Amino acid sequence: MEAKEKDFPNRRKPWVAVFLSMIMPGLGQVYCGDIINGIVIILVITVFSSLWMVGIMHPNTPFLPFSAMMWGVVLLATVFAAIDAYRRARRTRYDYKRKDYNHWVIYLALVWIAGAGSIGYTAFIKKNICSAFSIVNNSMAPTILKGDRAIAGKRAYTRNDPERGDVVLCKYPKNRKYNYIKRIVALGGDTVEIKDGKLLINDQPLKTEWLEKKTIQQKDKKIEGDVFWETNGNVCYQVFISKDGKDFGPVTIPEYHCFVMGDNRNHSKDSRHFGTISIGAIKGKFRSIYWPLQRRANLDPQK
Repeated sequence: MEAKEKDFPNRRKPWVAVFLSMIMPGLGQVYCGDIINGIVIILVITVFSSLWMVGIMHPNTPFLPFSAMMWGVVLLATVFAAIDAYRRARRTRYDYKRKDYNHWVIYLALVWIAGAGSIGYTAFIKKNICSAFSIVNNSMAPTILKGDRAIAGKRAYTRNDPERGDVVLCKYPKNRKYNYIKRIVALGGDTVEIKDGKLLINDQPLKTEWLEKKTIQQKDKKIEGDVFWETNGNVCYQVFISKDGKDFGPVTIPEYHCFVMGDNRNHSKDSRHFGTISIGAIKGKFRSIYWPLQRRANLDPQK
């Protein structure tokens, strides 16, 4: 008597193997009875996805070539896994005996574990190594604009002390739920003063080099002002200043504190409003702008 397919309900179906591989590369292998190779493929895909995220956070990584390479590897691995799963399903015996792990609950669990592992790895990186932030205003213009996405390194000051010119992530002293991005302009023991639009550190006006006039969107109106290079110690960065500024200080910075300001000098809520920041309140140092691509730049000060 000729055997019919319905007599072997456990035989592996190639289309199911391919479908599972599209959901999560490696699931097709598990479906076909090879859980070891299946888990290896799942781990490879998860690791490469995480490596891509870590890689693009480095300021010197070429975004498009690196992304194309990493996701090319993931795509090739996915195609390979699907083809391999299809062939395995075609080769399985009609009387295939289902394994304990050949159950939709196990497949869902593997997808969840892979996703949770990736999410957990991402959460660990964000908390301890680096994190990405979307900029919501122009207080750091022209260096960083509203809509930019920037990377802050969380371990920048584990061995090194903050320096003048660093662009830092700090907590808003009056509400620590909010993260601020500002530039350190003075450290403990320094005296800060703003007079006639010029920043003075220890009674000395900082060296400036005028660049151009520029218009910046500030909330619901456009502000016109001057852009210039400002040299503070051994670093140099761009500053935008409009004509509606006020004099400030002088004030002396307490030990283990710093004075932070926005590069959009007259439209930034900073140490002139909420006081100095303790070194312990600094949560990271901004390394780079990674999006949009045309503004991708290194934020480490020019030495």
